Amino acid sequence: MGVIQHNMLAMNANRMLNITGGKKAKSSEKLSSGYRINRAADDAAGLAISEKMRRQIRGLDRVAENISDGIGFCQVADGALNEVHDMLHRMTTLAIQSSNETNSDTDREYLDAEVQQLKSECEKIFKETSFNERLIWDTPNALEQIGTEKKRALGNIGTSSNHDINNENFGAVPYGSIQVVADAGTGVSLKWKDYDGKNHTTNPISWDELAEKNYRFDMSDYFNPADTSLFDGSGNPFFKHEIAFSKRPEATVADIVEAINGLNIYTSNGTSTSTQWEGTSSSLSSSCSINYSAEYASRKMASGIEFNATDDDFIEPKLNGAGTTNLSTHPADATVEAARSDSTGWTFDFDMPGVGAVKAQCTGISYSSNDRSDEAEGIWWNWQTRSNGTKYQNGYSYSTSPTMAGVMDALTGTHGLLSLENGGNNRGSGTVSMSFTITSASAYSFGGTSSNSVGTMNMSFGVSQTDTEQSILNKINSVFNDNTILDIAKTSANPEYFSIGSLSTRNTMIDTPIYGGVCKIQIQSGVEAGQFIDIIYDTLGLLQLGISGTDIKTVDNAQEAIQDIKEAMGIISEQRSTFGAYQNRLEHAYDVNKNTSENTQAGESRIRDTDMSAEMVEYSKHNILEQAGTSMLAQANQASQGIMGLLQ
Repeated sequence: MGVIQHNMLAMNANRMLNITGGKKAKSSEKLSSGYRINRAADDAAGLAISEKMRRQIRGLDRVAENISDGIGFCQVADGALNEVHDMLHRMTTLAIQSSNETNSDTDREYLDAEVQQLKSECEKIFKETSFNERLIWDTPNALEQIGTEKKRALGNIGTSSNHDINNENFGAVPYGSIQVVADAGTGVSLKWKDYDGKNHTTNPISWDELAEKNYRFDMSDYFNPADTSLFDGSGNPFFKHEIAFSKRPEATVADIVEAINGLNIYTSNGTSTSTQWEGTSSSLSSSCSINYSAEYASRKMASGIEFNATDDDFIEPKLNGAGTTNLSTHPADATVEAARSDSTGWTFDFDMPGVGAVKAQCTGISYSSNDRSDEAEGIWWNWQTRSNGTKYQNGYSYSTSPTMAGVMDALTGTHGLLSLENGGNNRGSGTVSMSFTITSASAYSFGGTSSNSVGTMNMSFGVSQTDTEQSILNKINSVFNDNTILDIAKTSANPEYFSIGSLSTRNTMIDTPIYGGVCKIQIQSGVEAGQFIDIIYDTLGLLQLGISGTDIKTVDNAQEAIQDIKEAMGIISEQRSTFGAYQNRLEHAYDVNKNTSENTQAGESRIRDTDMSAEMVEYSKHNILEQAGTSMLAQANQASQGIMGLLQ
């Protein structure tokens, strides 16, 4: 070889060395980065497929988080509805309790107070429950009417109250009842007759004012100032009584007038004082209750006799014949057989202050037991039977004739108070109560009418498990006999009272609209536009549940409330079921997305990631070739050194 201008061997070796170096560099890059494709030139099509997969993988990971948020949304909604369910269960319990007629109006007021608080909390839950500051039951801009149903126009009206009767206010105190006068033009007023026989009417309260007061007002605020008999010397009303009623938003003035006009709020009178029976055996009750007629109360007060005084001559004996008794008629039976058929009752003669001669006659006998057990023969003391044969718990008191035969019937009749061993049907102690009607010998006038009514009184005695018909007969004979003198004396100076009850409105029904609306929340459940899971559910509130006007202040209202709350619970159950179904769907969607993301990641890895084992073999090959190329280049460069020998 004699060419020195071009060392072709070296040039060829250098070219190949550069090629090997480049390949080694790329192999080193793949090994150090872990990626088979580091630039588009590495695999143009593979890069495009890989980036498309990467978009899908990252989208699926975000979608899984979206779905997880949707699951949390459903869980928050279900938790809130669970609390509403619990409160509706409590309201059902209270409504059932209020339906029991052993409760007073005041008791029902207390029960209803809790119901109203529970309703308020339910409404608060629907208005304020949120997830990530997004209200769950956000009310749509416009609710749509989806139907109507019949509802009572008025929920309840009236509150009960007690007031003292004294010698100053009996000319204002309502006797018998207070009548409601409702007029579509003027409003609502009340009128009544007092214990002195005079008529009173309040000034009307307008419908606008009623609405401003939320249909709650005190009748004393509308006493006519010109009616001076309603006020004391200081200008204060002699009594107050608040009337309140709830109405449905759809109820019109005409509906209210139809529900209340002409109805009566009934009043009653009596004494809360303890009294004692003088000259009697302790085997009879040592106390009695006295309920006065308005006629007697008016006459007594007009006579100047203090109602709140302790009168030793409250009812004085009026002795008969030789003066040994004031018991004018009574049974006299020595044997049980005679007593069972004796139709004789009990009558007492008395003198009463301000009235004169009066007669107290037994007009009724009732009896009750403490037995609560269900008995094999099908007779329950504390249960009664409906017309369809089903039983219900509704008291345990029965009545019989006001005679000795009636007492015997109370002991061994169908619901006898005596024990099973003694011919009765009782497994507990019992009580026999005797009611007396007191009338005057001569009639007197009151409020333009004539009457002999004075009032009523009661006495009672106990029946134990050890008693027999004979022992009860002996007990009665020891008290009611030819020597009996009864002198009733008040033992305290507690005042007499009158009670004003509540008013049950007419069952005026109106068409009430049912409103509904749809809430929707979209969960982006896929990586492409428009791939949503729509969570669709009804907006909720007391209005949609149908309990916005529910109360339990009367038995009728409580009965209606039981049904309304039942339907509301059905609505809540349906929505909880909806959220539960969505949650299950979202959990499956979450699992699918995570699975798809994982498998797509595996596919993308096969395209983009370096096979470290294969690449290491490739790298080693290029490393050896690089070393060989370097050696060959050195030897090629040495080949031209032979020409120097020719030049010597």
